[in-house]
Amino acid sequence: MRADINMDKEIKLRIINSMTAIVHDESACILPSIIKLILLGELLRIKGRVRLSDLIILVLVLAIFLQIGEDKALLFSLCAPAHAHFFGATKTVNGYQIVFQPAPSVPLAGDNSTLLNFSVLDKDNQNVNNIFASLIIREKNSGNVVKVFPFKFYEFSDLTFPFSFKKIGDYVVTLQTRINGDPIYGDNPLSADFDLSAGNPNQIIPFDELITYYVIPASVVILAIAIYLRRKNKI
Repeated sequence: MRADINMDKEIKLRIINSMTAIVHDESACILPSIIKLILLGELLRIKGRVRLSDLIILVLVLAIFLQIGEDKALLFSLCAPAHAHFFGATKTVNGYQIVFQPAPSVPLAGDNSTLLNFSVLDKDNQNVNNIFASLIIREKNSGNVVKVFPFKFYEFSDLTFPFSFKKIGDYVVTLQTRINGDPIYGDNPLSADFDLSAGNPNQIIPFDELITYYVIPASVVILAIAIYLRRKNKI
């Protein structure tokens, strides 16, 4: 009996880890995560712990998480507690962490909904308050400056810059931060560079279409196959 309980706990933890990996990392391999989640859920149901209706609800919840994938930065900023910050590429400079999370992860040229999100964190992984920040966007090859967001005061160090890339190509975004009370970066800004590419909107499948027309149908098919095989006593 104790072994069954421990196995159930392990399966549930794997399910939670699968969902967490998908929500917090757009670059994660999405379809294998869905397959693993469905099969783990089906295994749990076979053991008599979860009803079919519960499994269906689980899959639908996952689909909702995926559907809001590229807008999750906004969702987390609205729903998360005040100390939450963005998740993405991170660079460390003298004990400070600068996190960069563009939304979508691959901006499309001409897309007016692109958001360049940053978090500036201290050595304890906490937000730095009362800062001045500026953002410079350059073409990577030529070095030409495309856009300069002048220094502005921010009470909290979770920063969002809306920007529309006019041309397809490679860019470098540079966040400069003056940190109040820091003996070095109070006057001389802390600087961090990140590479970013703007894609061709005619060649890249938008995230919502990928989920709607490929991932969700594939998930439904996999779930149906799993249920069919179980009823045939093959799994």
